[in-house]
Amino acid sequence: MARPGAAPAACPPVCPSSPMDSSATPVLDRLLAEGVIRPDHHAQARTRLQDLECEPPGSLGGVLLWLMHERILSVQDLEEMEELAVSQGMFAGNATRRQALQEMRAAMQQEIAQLRQQARPRLPWLALGGAAALAAAVAWYVLVPAAPPRCDDAGIQQALRMGMFRARMKKLLSAEPPASDMFTATFSDVEELGYLKAQRSRGCVATVKIGEQSSTMAYTIAPDGQGRMAVESGHPRVLRARYSQVDADGRPIEAGQPAGARRLAAAFEQGVESFEKMRPAQPMDKRQRRGDAADVPPAEGIARGAVRNIQPLGACRPLGEGRWSCRLQAEYRDRLLAALGRSEWAVLEGSFDFVQEGQDWRVGDDFIRQYMDATVRARVGEMKGEEAAARLEEIQSRRATAGPADAAAGPQR
Repeated sequence: MARPGAAPAACPPVCPSSPMDSSATPVLDRLLAEGVIRPDHHAQARTRLQDLECEPPGSLGGVLLWLMHERILSVQDLEEMEELAVSQGMFAGNATRRQALQEMRAAMQQEIAQLRQQARPRLPWLALGGAAALAAAVAWYVLVPAAPPRCDDAGIQQALRMGMFRARMKKLLSAEPPASDMFTATFSDVEELGYLKAQRSRGCVATVKIGEQSSTMAYTIAPDGQGRMAVESGHPRVLRARYSQVDADGRPIEAGQPAGARRLAAAFEQGVESFEKMRPAQPMDKRQRRGDAADVPPAEGIARGAVRNIQPLGACRPLGEGRWSCRLQAEYRDRLLAALGRSEWAVLEGSFDFVQEGQDWRVGDDFIRQYMDATVRARVGEMKGEEAAARLEEIQSRRATAGPADAAAGPQR
């Protein structure tokens, strides 16, 4: 079952004249009357309809999928519905529940198929989604100079070709180009993102072309502490943000003031950890505990390693009474994108509230909504581009401003 929030645009652009005119309203009433959803689900959904700019699908399954995307229904709620659909299969009142679940599964499969079609063409063997897959393979043995080689250095490009070849050999995916093609890779539009003098680390980005396919690759060049110059791939947006916050002398600018980058990263990570601990166990985890998913790899502890590369983007904005709004960038683990053949690490950006308590900092009370909105934007950006993600952020911001109490309540389910 797809993780809640898999696709933010789960409804067609049909706008009702008023919330009461929505075709979803009688469907919600039927789901409540037949015991498929609870009264609190029904009340939250009716409230949420008032803030929508488009109308949810009018079918039982479409509305059920919309409730999941809006996080009104949790994974645990849906699992209970599935269990009741089986255990009460002989009861006439269970027909609506079975129909709704069947329609929802069909709608979900259609949605996943649409996501696959909308995905921008990518070069899967480049590992561009933020994973540093080339790091171990691309170690260029040299006498370490005073500064790393330039981004367009011929030796660096040859090291990248070798790294792509080894990464390709590890995957052995038949749908990918032959591994030997990696040695024909050409590099153009090579750009230096910045240089961190103390770390002797240079950030670079280039267009890589193999055959008729091309994509953007970002990488760093720095000593590895063992007498070698190492080249490591990374997500272009992450490296661009990191190396752009450098002064003229190659020193990192202390962003995220007054808290500072370290305090904000720690508070953000703790907020994500607390949120993940609140969430119900995913279906995969339950199958593993029952011992009937031997072919499924163990689910990695989300609370440990759910986010990485957390960095503030500029200074924080005061909100009053010890509260600050700070814009951050981070990578988070997205298993749905991984299931669609993308990298499991996606880049999110957003403004998050933080509270200063003496020397300590913590995330604000609205963090859950802000974090989940940011992950949805990241998914949209990965599938449809950054412009679509920016438009979604505007919509989310207007919704939060119009109804902050309801917006904060919804994502906590």
